[in-house]
Amino acid sequence: FPLLIKATMGGGGKGMRLVHDEGEFLEALESCKRESINAFGDDNVILERYLVDPRHIEVQVIADTLGNAVYLHERDCSLQRRHQKIIEEAPASDLPAEMRAMLGEAAVKAAKAVDYVNAGTVEFLVDSKTNDFFFCEMNTRLQVEHPITEMITGVDLVDWQLRVASGEKLPIVDQSQIPCIGHAFEARIYAENPANDFLPATGQVWHHRPPTVANKGGGTVRVDTGIETGNQISVHYDPMISKLIVHGDDRKDALENLKHSLTNYQIAGVPSNIPFLLNCAAHPVFSQAGATNTGFLNDFADEVKIEPESASLGATEQAVCALVVSLAIENKVGINDIGEGKPSGPWSHLAGSWRAGKRHRRLLTSSEDGNKIVCTSNRDGTYDMTITTKTGDITLTVDGALDHNSNLQMTIDNVTKRSFTAAFNEDTVAGEINVNVWPVNGSCAFSMAFKHPLLHAHRKLDISQKSAVGSGSVKAPMPGKITKINFDEGDVVQKGDTLVVMEAMKMEHAVTANMPGVLSKLNCVVGDIVNDSHVLAVVSEDDEETEIAS
Repeated sequence: FPLLIKATMGGGGKGMRLVHDEGEFLEALESCKRESINAFGDDNVILERYLVDPRHIEVQVIADTLGNAVYLHERDCSLQRRHQKIIEEAPASDLPAEMRAMLGEAAVKAAKAVDYVNAGTVEFLVDSKTNDFFFCEMNTRLQVEHPITEMITGVDLVDWQLRVASGEKLPIVDQSQIPCIGHAFEARIYAENPANDFLPATGQVWHHRPPTVANKGGGTVRVDTGIETGNQISVHYDPMISKLIVHGDDRKDALENLKHSLTNYQIAGVPSNIPFLLNCAAHPVFSQAGATNTGFLNDFADEVKIEPESASLGATEQAVCALVVSLAIENKVGINDIGEGKPSGPWSHLAGSWRAGKRHRRLLTSSEDGNKIVCTSNRDGTYDMTITTKTGDITLTVDGALDHNSNLQMTIDNVTKRSFTAAFNEDTVAGEINVNVWPVNGSCAFSMAFKHPLLHAHRKLDISQKSAVGSGSVKAPMPGKITKINFDEGDVVQKGDTLVVMEAMKMEHAVTANMPGVLSKLNCVVGDIVNDSHVLAVVSEDDEETEIAS
């Protein structure tokens, strides 16, 4: 020990468990085998010695049917979370030239030893202290991160695969002629919530605007995706939304390109890991060539973690979101410039919310933390936004115009001019308006969800529902399948005990008790398919259970 249990058919961090001592082994083995059979249809596993905080470096190889094989340099995949690669780069930085050659030659020898034909990846773990390297596995396919190899070599790997499959000779068989031009990074964009333990998310993507045209090669920025605005992120598949690939003349240039592209990547409807990726890319250790190993997130978790957004959103950001809601519900979307077409009379819908007597006020309430914003409409079309903050109320006078291409121009207190991309979505089922905003100057994006001010019935729970979703209720964190139940009704449980195990997006998720007590109700059985927020179980305090029993 430490020991790594790995599914023989696994990949992408699925079907893997790290075991620190013998007492953890059997439970980890059972969980690994269960996740493996669900994801890959095979529960065979292998055991490996676990190296503490190595670098994860892999070599791209390709071999034809005529006995030729070459390697197309290496990729560093050391930035990982739960054995899932997050940001990859090519070539691996700060490696001695002789070590690069040794890794590449070892990969080609491995491929030839089994008469391998096709593109493949030979993966190694490199001891961060000694630079000794160990064979990890070979993936007999293209990897998710193969585009960064294409970026630095100019080779279309799929084209080469097709040529090999047709019996042709590799276009380049002289290893010294394989190009290596500049540096490239790939970041994996996932539908997951980094502020909530990276919980995978499902739902409709109601705004998706990557930093470049998707699925089109050429240039220094590339986005590979199968998601468009209006598509659903389903529980039946991996939560990856897209791959963002960038290139630069050197590592520093490529890293700046990565950070700029992440900042300008727009997606709304589901949470994403983009803010987390930005924090990682901007971290000083990651900025240093060769300094990142697989223990990066263990060492710097607090420095790159994402806090819940409502805890850090300032008054100005809240005012921007409230302005978008006000323009939307007052049918003012479609003006190109601030002040354009604004009438002097009160009868146009583009004027302020005209009333005889007092100015019209509308209360906007955050769905997330209940914070209140009072929006007072002025007769010139501006708004006075009174925002409740921890230090007191702040009032800002704002004016703005939002066009049909999501371009928002805004002034604050008749002085500060700002430009944003702003997207909103009215969810009449949930009774909410969701707003996502991306500053044009490249600063961090932000979002808010408001209770819909025009839907007065906010779907309040009846008494029976309230009793079912009390403080001891344990809800499904996402749609998924129940794979294991660890307790029976009437059992005593402690806070943090795993009550139910569910499988979603090919990963297992433990659902734990949120308080100590007695398991008074189980609302699921193994094999059930449950929806997000379904009440799986209810934990009652001991005295409550005694009262019920008597």
